[in-house]
Amino acid sequence: MITEQKEETESFQTLLWSLYGQSGINESLSKLRAKAWDRFLEIGLPTRKNDLYRYVKLRNFFSSSYEASLVTNISPQTIEEHLLPECRGSTIVFINGHFSPSLSRLEALPKRVVISSIPDAMGTYGAFLNNQWSKSLKEELDPFVTINAALHRDGVFFYFPPKTIIESPIQLLNIIDAGTTPMFVVPRLQAFAGAQSQISFVSTQVVLSGEKYAFNMVADIAIEEDTHVSYTQTSTDLPNNLWHFDALRAVLKRNSTLKTVNVTCGSETARFDYKVTLTGENGEASLNGVWMLSDKNETHTNVLIDHQAPYCRSLQLFKGSLNDTSNSAFEGKILVRQAAQKTEAFQLNSNILLSDGASANSKPNLEIFADDVKASHGSTVGQLDEDQIFYMKTRGFNEQSAKAILVYGFCQEVVNMVTIPSLHDNIHKELASKF
Repeated sequence: MITEQKEETESFQTLLWSLYGQSGINESLSKLRAKAWDRFLEIGLPTRKNDLYRYVKLRNFFSSSYEASLVTNISPQTIEEHLLPECRGSTIVFINGHFSPSLSRLEALPKRVVISSIPDAMGTYGAFLNNQWSKSLKEELDPFVTINAALHRDGVFFYFPPKTIIESPIQLLNIIDAGTTPMFVVPRLQAFAGAQSQISFVSTQVVLSGEKYAFNMVADIAIEEDTHVSYTQTSTDLPNNLWHFDALRAVLKRNSTLKTVNVTCGSETARFDYKVTLTGENGEASLNGVWMLSDKNETHTNVLIDHQAPYCRSLQLFKGSLNDTSNSAFEGKILVRQAAQKTEAFQLNSNILLSDGASANSKPNLEIFADDVKASHGSTVGQLDEDQIFYMKTRGFNEQSAKAILVYGFCQEVVNMVTIPSLHDNIHKELASKF
């Protein structure tokens, strides 16, 4: 068994090496991609002994075969169907992981905002990208983040000058048109938000064709002083046999804020990885998520909040409802360094099991080196309250409706954090259809 697993791991690493070799020669990115590949080789592919991947059935993934993603011809009319109404002039389009400037809608964004492919951005912003990328890679522990950096060819780069206020949310629209090709899709967002700015991102995914593909996205955002960024992720209609990896990296400076909301129904495996670093006083990070799982779907969430400066705050709220034989895992860590006095940090993961076959694993933890801190962490795994179900049945609801309303109310706390009206309505409809 151990020998078979080792062979599968080696075979998958050979596949990645092949994809790395096929990802094209671009002089401006070659050194950065080489650094990312070297870092991946240092880390290596994860095993079940790795705490962050303990509950992920990696053997199934490593036994799969994938090809390099290709850009297919998509009509503007097709793109139009999947734009959020609030984002019709502020949408970045990825086709199978490749940034498509021609299909993107940018007219609602201020002209002074710089938007380009990452290779093109290297000409003007090469020093910044090199510094940011090199530092983040040196500290990176997730192999799939380094794989994204090594394999991606044309991610999108944003530069928001100081005092940029974006009125419309920016939609990151991932179009998958894989057909019968098992593609390895690696979209990437690299963003720099200048001081005193306000920006909102929303990441969505639409599958036009293709049931067997791997999705590995990374968003890396540098947030300057007095800047406020929100990042919403939705993945409520993914194919059931998809491997979905989605990572967010963010560094917050003084008086800046970051709020994330993630709503997912999982897939064969959907894994979300967050690392947020608070480097300036009075920074604030709020990370929130809800998973609504059924069938055999899985989702795994890993969070690291790194408090490096005093007077900062962080809040984590993640909820899950699990039915049938679905499975979830949550690993959350609050790290408070010695200099981060007066930190306030709170973390909660709550789960409801709706069937005997469902399971939820949860491991919140604290690592504190400062002595003047307010921090707490907690986790709950339970079933619906029978007394509440009985009460609702006495008011005329049948048992199925009573359970659906209770689960809906449990999830609604996080769903209501989605502030984009059309997306909020879509999620509510999806949620209502599941119960």
